[in-house]
Amino acid sequence: MVNVTSDSASGWLPSVELEKQARRTAIDFMANMDSGKYADAYAVLTDMNQKDQPFSDFSERVRRFNARAGSVIERRIVTVTWTKDPSNAPLPGVYVALDVISRFTNIDRDCGYLVLFQPPSAGPFKVMREENNFLDNLTAAKIAKQNSPAEVSRAWARLSANCPGYGREANPPPQSPSAVPLTPLTEVKGPSIGYPSVDAALTALHSKAGVVFTTVNGWTVANDAAAQAIWSFPPPNNQAFPAAVKRQLVVRHGATYIEMAVHCDASKSACDDLVRSFEKLNAEMEERLRNHR
Repeated sequence: MVNVTSDSASGWLPSVELEKQARRTAIDFMANMDSGKYADAYAVLTDMNQKDQPFSDFSERVRRFNARAGSVIERRIVTVTWTKDPSNAPLPGVYVALDVISRFTNIDRDCGYLVLFQPPSAGPFKVMREENNFLDNLTAAKIAKQNSPAEVSRAWARLSANCPGYGREANPPPQSPSAVPLTPLTEVKGPSIGYPSVDAALTALHSKAGVVFTTVNGWTVANDAAAQAIWSFPPPNNQAFPAAVKRQLVVRHGATYIEMAVHCDASKSACDDLVRSFEKLNAEMEERLRNHR
């Protein structure tokens, strides 16, 4: 999918190579900031952006954030939106907004965006604007202790409203801001879902007769009635993407259970969170099935 704003030059579309170039610029820029290469990151700012923030201000701001955030766990571009020669822009050229979701050792909730600019003469992209909104774990824990976990969710909802490409399902917070870290789940080697990859599973299901596809809150759900199986695939803006969750009803000793298999190519923590959330759903569903026999 290519997102182009309505005020962009009529008929213009970005090329695949142009998007690769923009993504590489954004990834390199964030990597330089995260690794303390402030001069390299500052060099990618447009002249207008540098004029608004001298290098000393820029480097000190990023240094303070890095000290507060800790090590990077994840940087993920979730949406890319293009505009060429918009009438309200300060300069003619190509603009691209990249919505980003991030996680750090001390920050589970972070979202923002980068706006890159390329002049009409082409050449490399430069960073025209950046915005970052976050709620660090220490502050979240204090809010939860003084008020409630629900108040943490409300505080994050207010902050993340400033992130155009962010949805609540994109980066769910931990079950409790002050919870003890969960033990990582044991992984199963090999094709646990019966297919070597998420794409292979989707392709096979689309070609299988009788499988019905629906979309629920952005998730792709495939109902394979013949196999009594339901497949769930998270959307691109979900932290567990790409992944496939297969749940199948089985009967043992007169009781109905749900067998689950998961293939997840995201980070370890995101995949573990995905499994835990479905394990909870499975337990609730099994209980309902037993109570309605």
